[in-house]
Amino acid sequence: MKLQIQPIVALCDEKIDISISELPPFSKVKISASMRLPWAQSVLYESFAWFTADSMGTVDLSKQKPNTGTYDFVDSMGLIVSMKSKNANALKKIGQNVSVDKSIFINIVAECEQDSVSVKLERLFMTREVKSYRISDEFVGELFYTENTDNKTIVFLGGSGSNLAVDSPIGAVLASHGFNVLTVAYFGEKGLPARLSEIPLEYFERVFTWLSKNPITNGKEIYLLGISKGGELSLLLASRYPFITKVAGFAPHAYCFQGLAFKNVSSWTYGGKSLPFIQLKNHWAFANMVGCFIRNEPFGFTYTYKKGLNAARNKEAARIKIENAKADLLLFAGKQNNMWNSYDGCVQIVDTLRKCNYQHIYDLIAYEDAGEPFYVPYVIPVSETTLKIAPRLMLSMGGTLKANAHAQSDSWEKAIAFFKK
Repeated sequence: MKLQIQPIVALCDEKIDISISELPPFSKVKISASMRLPWAQSVLYESFAWFTADSMGTVDLSKQKPNTGTYDFVDSMGLIVSMKSKNANALKKIGQNVSVDKSIFINIVAECEQDSVSVKLERLFMTREVKSYRISDEFVGELFYTENTDNKTIVFLGGSGSNLAVDSPIGAVLASHGFNVLTVAYFGEKGLPARLSEIPLEYFERVFTWLSKNPITNGKEIYLLGISKGGELSLLLASRYPFITKVAGFAPHAYCFQGLAFKNVSSWTYGGKSLPFIQLKNHWAFANMVGCFIRNEPFGFTYTYKKGLNAARNKEAARIKIENAKADLLLFAGKQNNMWNSYDGCVQIVDTLRKCNYQHIYDLIAYEDAGEPFYVPYVIPVSETTLKIAPRLMLSMGGTLKANAHAQSDSWEKAIAFFKK
């Protein structure tokens, strides 16, 4: 039995090919995978799949669907995306102390009858050329860069669960594809608001000024990449600052919403005043949570955001005036997003741009059965889409494993191509 995997060493967002040859014709073979993230060694992730060899004694994961296993579709990365942990607190643990300093190692084992063979893969967060340093004076952020002065600059803005550590894999991997990447924290870090609420837009003006003066990024166009609430923010900034020339949004929205601090205030301010926002009442979310608990279903916040929009009388005031932007726009949304109704918002954005005869490129890529899986592919298993809040109460990001895996990798590849274009 011969286990063939290529590449053995690669960036963590790169797909691998797995095949097995020299098997007895029509024999059954089990392939399993295991890994521990370098910053969370106590959490073991595992997956497996059983295959039947063809008449030539070969199995190719890019062409064959497993007989049974942790995934049930054709995908060369199926073992990676379907990894699961028996640790009840896995998602919480892997979200802490995230670091790109060490590689991820994945063990792949193939077993057929009494024969067994294994291969260890190394998955890098960044190439040797990429350097980084933290910024803590004008704003809080981290710049990932190389010595190539022709690289474009992407500012990354994370969502409600973001921090500099969680953002670092995105910055490191994107920089390895030939960009300067500045990850910017805007809450939850020392010297910043504790919660994503009443964030002053003037803060980002300091970021843009710093970029214009920094010798690495000086004079470059500014691109934005935002996820979820960071997508909302990216579109808001693009609507106000014409020097932003490209924006990619993973699960953004068309409106400014209430901040995430259980107060009736906006997420964003300017000149000391709250920007108009869609109000979200806490008892809506609580009632939905109780209902999901009774029905023993995962809950999310899409219901609350839809209800807020239906009840709002200030929708036009709270709408992001994206038609004022001077940027090319690429939006990604899962139609089964359980965190908020991002797809509805993206459809409205596209309709608005079409009606206004928007003069720049724009596109929406929607994923039919996906939720909100957007991150660097193949780092956090896509199977980790639910978080246990209490017994019988799970927070779900929505979507199926197959659709989320495709949405995550496809959107990542398309975003990189968009920024390189």
